Amino acid sequence: MKTRASLFREVGRPLQTVEVDLEAPRGGEVLVRMAAVGVCGSDLHVLKGEWPRPTPMVLGHEGAGVVEAVGEGVQAPAVGDRVVICWAPACGECPPCRRGRPGACEPLRAAIGAGTLLDGTTRLSYEGETVYRMTATGCLAEHVVVQANAALPLGEGISLEEAALLGCAALTGVGAVRYASTLGLGQSALVVGAGGVGQFVVQAARLAGAAEIVCVDPNEARLERAHALGATVVGRPDELKSLLGGGADVAFDAVGLPETSGLALRHTRSGGLCVLVGMPPTGGRLDLDPFDFTNREKTLTGTIYGSEDPAVALPRLLEDVREGRLELRSLLGPSFPLEAADEAFQASLAGSPGRVLVIP
Repeated sequence: MKTRASLFREVGRPLQTVEVDLEAPRGGEVLVRMAAVGVCGSDLHVLKGEWPRPTPMVLGHEGAGVVEAVGEGVQAPAVGDRVVICWAPACGECPPCRRGRPGACEPLRAAIGAGTLLDGTTRLSYEGETVYRMTATGCLAEHVVVQANAALPLGEGISLEEAALLGCAALTGVGAVRYASTLGLGQSALVVGAGGVGQFVVQAARLAGAAEIVCVDPNEARLERAHALGATVVGRPDELKSLLGGGADVAFDAVGLPETSGLALRHTRSGGLCVLVGMPPTGGRLDLDPFDFTNREKTLTGTIYGSEDPAVALPRLLEDVREGRLELRSLLGPSFPLEAADEAFQASLAGSPGRVLVIP
């Protein structure tokens, strides 16, 4: 079939919206008509050349839409179902999958690096040229074909624009607190970075019962959002020492740069936990002081996609949204049509306080 998609070809070259050829879903796959796609920091890594990937590529891995067709053997989802796209359509058989960690699925990691689906194909082409996919999805298009387990049921009551945020930012940020940390009632939390993921970390810290939630970011508009979402203290990174005092029980780096990871670790109290949430550029290195781990007994850990199976984590998120515990609407930023996808990415790079959306 023919559908439109926005292609990334090289660093510095604007995204180009063109008509591409997309193969029909095979057995175990579904065709989804995309309704909204969030611009995530991982997409920006590719755009800036910080994550080398084959090109031309359809970026985008955070989104929601409606199922239009299903392949042989697919029982769910069904045609007409509203779904959230999950960028971890795991194989279900490798060691990480058997441990319930589909984000670390070995065939998936190989496919992400190669820009393909798990079977090594892309099913996308433009004028006879192979087109690759971001994180085994490639959502920046009118239609996408994915494995059935990559289209998670949304149900009713939540707009597709809001639901787009659930596909990556919410699962990652909330999961970092719920499944990768020990943050509990009455403790203190530090959140470095108030972008899309950081805003969900702040909300999850509030839901966990943290007594103090300190959030730092150089972007004042994002700090205002973080404060409205539950941060008790906000400020710039260079003010952190005066804002936090003796350090946080649990610190989260929601940015992923060596500087921000180092900042979070330095301001983790003795005996505390530091969680690296944001994805770093390829080749980034973190300078560590062994004293932090011997004499100060800190723990440093990382998390990917919330450290839980999205099929398990998403229903709980949906319940939180429907019960009013988790906010989505106020986290939305400006929206752009598919033809203006490059403008959307530039808005995100410029530091939009809300999640920038592309509406195919």
